[in-house]
Amino acid sequence: MLCVSISDDKIKIVDGKASGGKIVVNKCYEIESKAGAMESGNIKDLMAFSQAIQECINTAGLKRTNLTYVLDNPRVIFREMAVPDVSQDKVKLIVANEMFSDSKMANNTIDYIVEGTFKNEEGKKRSRITVTYVSNDAIDSLHTAATELGMRPTTLDVAPNSISKLVERFCKTNRRALEETFVLLDYKDSFISLYVFDGGQRKFSKNSTLYVGTTQDDKYLLGELTSNINSVIRFYESRAGVNVTAIYITGNVEALSDDLLQGLAESLNMMISHLPIPGFVKGVDIYEFNKFSGAIGAFLRR
Repeated sequence: MLCVSISDDKIKIVDGKASGGKIVVNKCYEIESKAGAMESGNIKDLMAFSQAIQECINTAGLKRTNLTYVLDNPRVIFREMAVPDVSQDKVKLIVANEMFSDSKMANNTIDYIVEGTFKNEEGKKRSRITVTYVSNDAIDSLHTAATELGMRPTTLDVAPNSISKLVERFCKTNRRALEETFVLLDYKDSFISLYVFDGGQRKFSKNSTLYVGTTQDDKYLLGELTSNINSVIRFYESRAGVNVTAIYITGNVEALSDDLLQGLAESLNMMISHLPIPGFVKGVDIYEFNKFSGAIGAFLRR
């Protein structure tokens, strides 16, 4: 199976398979998106987008097989909601009415995951869900690109979901490998995603844009990362009444120097390390695993 993770400036391709509870990665590829091919997470130039992937397939000699897409863009909506605890067939209707007008609903496809249930202050049962939606035009473009490449498109995922699946499976398979309550920093070229995991489950997430320019200013970047992580930690600790005890980093970890990570650890007074490789993932080193973690997580199914 191929997993294609898409951002506005990079396309990441992972050739691998999931079998027997394990993910085996054969090879990873990162290619530049053709200028103007992508915008705000959508394909703007279908020919240029398909050509970039086709060139990688031809050069690497990849087989045409099932294809999973992952949208990795801060503009893709990934929202947490609390709704009345109703039957499964009514949840989507409640979500749609909350988020859309009838006309907008017709142009988008909604997906959601029920993360759990709780009782509010009035004692009424509520469901905590995570919702995402993608325009029908974007889905059609991705489907067309896959079929033109001779692939069978099977799944469309979003990066926050694929990362969460990977980390949550990690926590289930080895509860001692990670701290009980931690922040995961997913570092990208132009933005970061911050997730709080508590007791093996993702409890909170936030995207922030980074304005670092073409030349990285470590002092500025350190300040931006410290500020964003601190705000997430303060918010979650005040809401949940627990202490965050560690920070793990995934994504483009090679772009963060040892000095910057040391400065971040000192600023936050907390342990910081790269997200370790779970025992169920084979075929990658620590840097490959983190660079392609969003795509690797898409091999898992909830």
